[in-house]
Amino acid sequence: MIRASTRTTWRMNVTSMKYIIMTLGAVGLLSLAACSTTPGANGVKNRIESQKRVAGHAARLELEQAYRSYTTGMFDQAMKYAEQARMRTPQDPSAYMLMARICLEQGRLESSDTLIGEALRLDASIPDAHYLRGVIYQRWSRDEQALDAYMSAWNVDPSSVQSVHYLLAAGEVLVDMKRYRMARELLIPKLGYFENNAAMHHLLGTIAVLEKNGDLAIEHLGQAYLIGGEDEIILADLARAQLDHEEYRACLRNLDTLENMFDESVPGWLYELRARCYKAMGSPREARSSYVQLLRIEPENVDAWIEYGDMAHQIGDYGRLETCGARLISIAPDRFEGYFYKGIVYLEAGKLDAAKVWFTKARQVAPADESIPSLAVAHVEMIRGDRLAARDAFKDVLDRSPDDPRTRSYVETIATGSLDFIPD
Repeated sequence: MIRASTRTTWRMNVTSMKYIIMTLGAVGLLSLAACSTTPGANGVKNRIESQKRVAGHAARLELEQAYRSYTTGMFDQAMKYAEQARMRTPQDPSAYMLMARICLEQGRLESSDTLIGEALRLDASIPDAHYLRGVIYQRWSRDEQALDAYMSAWNVDPSSVQSVHYLLAAGEVLVDMKRYRMARELLIPKLGYFENNAAMHHLLGTIAVLEKNGDLAIEHLGQAYLIGGEDEIILADLARAQLDHEEYRACLRNLDTLENMFDESVPGWLYELRARCYKAMGSPREARSSYVQLLRIEPENVDAWIEYGDMAHQIGDYGRLETCGARLISIAPDRFEGYFYKGIVYLEAGKLDAAKVWFTKARQVAPADESIPSLAVAHVEMIRGDRLAARDAFKDVLDRSPDDPRTRSYVETIATGSLDFIPD
């Protein structure tokens, strides 16, 4: 009995020991499994995060190199670096944006538009992406789409400092489309936020000029100049507005200021504006001097030669008038003014036959509605006493400009008040 009990106890102990060993073994295996898997999973995750950080850092460096190359005009090199950055971080729209700018600079509009589309797909709230798309559409003459793109850029964050540029771009498109009222209605409500922005006042002044609102144009352009400082473009536009609005003295003062700004590189248009100003003031001698300065810079300027001749005629400078006539015949043989000026010179010298030849040539090349050369022919024929020839010339005058009230005035003057022989 003792032996049987001992054997039974021993078997129980063995069974218990096996169970304990198996349990401990299972726990140990679980512990080992835990020890072998947990650090490994974290390690993979850490390695992935580390690789992302490295790739992001490398991409940023490549983007910096790309921007440096882009700003110095090395577009091919900039594109290479930007493409490398894009491949490292394909979910970052920055590389797409830079590549789009490069393509835009190179005139590759379709490629630029595609890249902008990718950037907007990644982040639709990039205002510059909408703005650049507007630039592309504008170059494609798709003004309505350009306007939508600029307004999208503005609507992303209308309170930001940069947003005024998007707003102005939209306004300029409306001006290009000749929707002046819409442009004004877009800008005026925002003027309170950007009242110290020179470009805003400049655009509003331009709109006022186009709408022929001289007072408002001068107000906005003057404000733009005060804010913008010595800006030649704004001051030139202000001078033009003052000329159109008959503020001649103010115009001349601003032109003097502009001439000092330009120093020795004065553009021809400045002398042209000054000449027009003096002409409008009834100062032909000063106007003639300005045209002389203009023609030194632009010797092929046909309109300037015509105006120069007109001023010479007004002050009786027939030597210069003949010079203008000869020059115009040389550079613009299809214009009537050169032949007309030559006719005036010969008329003044009393050489009626030669004057008639030049006036007749002027009449031949003159536009169908231009009556001045025919009036000159009629005048010569009246002086010569050939009333039939004068009658034919007067008929040509009335055929060319029957509805022009000046025609009757010229006819009355030349005919010394007698229109009995003029046909109805």
